[in-house]
Amino acid sequence: MKSIKLLSFFLLFISCKDNNTKSLEIKEKEVAKNVANIKSVDANEALDNLLKCGDYSYIDGYFTIADFGCIYQPKGINKFGNAEVYLIPKKELKENFDVEKEENNIGRMNISSLKKFYDIYIFIIDKKYLTHNPNMDVPYYPSYPYKQTIYKYLDGKYKNIVTLDISNEKDSKYTDWKIKFLNNSDQSVQDIIPELKGDYFIKTKVSSIETGDPIDVSFYFSFDTSKAVLSIGTNNSLEAYCEGAYIITKNDNVLKLKYTGEGTCTSDEDESTFLIKKQNNKYYIKSKRFDDFKWQLLIKKQL
Repeated sequence: MKSIKLLSFFLLFISCKDNNTKSLEIKEKEVAKNVANIKSVDANEALDNLLKCGDYSYIDGYFTIADFGCIYQPKGINKFGNAEVYLIPKKELKENFDVEKEENNIGRMNISSLKKFYDIYIFIIDKKYLTHNPNMDVPYYPSYPYKQTIYKYLDGKYKNIVTLDISNEKDSKYTDWKIKFLNNSDQSVQDIIPELKGDYFIKTKVSSIETGDPIDVSFYFSFDTSKAVLSIGTNNSLEAYCEGAYIITKNDNVLKLKYTGEGTCTSDEDESTFLIKKQNNKYYIKSKRFDDFKWQLLIKKQL
């Protein structure tokens, strides 16, 4: 009888232990789930803050925080890394809408209104890929190779829709993605780029950064589909700014090259922009960066 009692007690003890273990496992899972939910909510709120980190400008079908976007601020609102925010109107804008008025309206909107009227994309280069240099216009800049994560606001939260692996300055994944998903310009560049595709150059006068005097600088453009890459030939490295990738848009048969690279560039968008047109089966280029803001022949390099 004593043995039976001991056996019963032992089985009861094992059963209670199993139940307690299962109960503990369930509670641990619930805690982990709650922690994950809290982290998700915190992350969404932190990403929300990026929507109000600067003033918006209208560019090629979308609104974005101008200049360098939302720069990493370890003690500020952006603790993620270098971020770019893009707002794409859900409702098509009128052809001749008042750009300045629309930009001001966005500035007055709260976060809920922005989510209601715009599709929201946020590009982030995580802080672990950034190098700090307090003497540069952008104090935190990415070191190659790095990853760029793209979030879209969907179904009440930000979802990671793609992560780009950027290997070097000539890597076009970033530019290609923007062209494919963000550029809402009505006019396509596809009809003119196939002919332009290839390597071109122009040697022209520019104002020296150091002296302001006219000096000769060579600009080499490599065109592929709807993007271009610029390299600069000069004996003075200070003149070789705004090298790298450019996005191409078209308006009234004039192509506009806008800088999207990650290198050193002027904050003056007009100076970093190039215009190209086709006339009599030849291509001409002009830019406010040139000493003479007139159309000049763009020469195709022979193979």
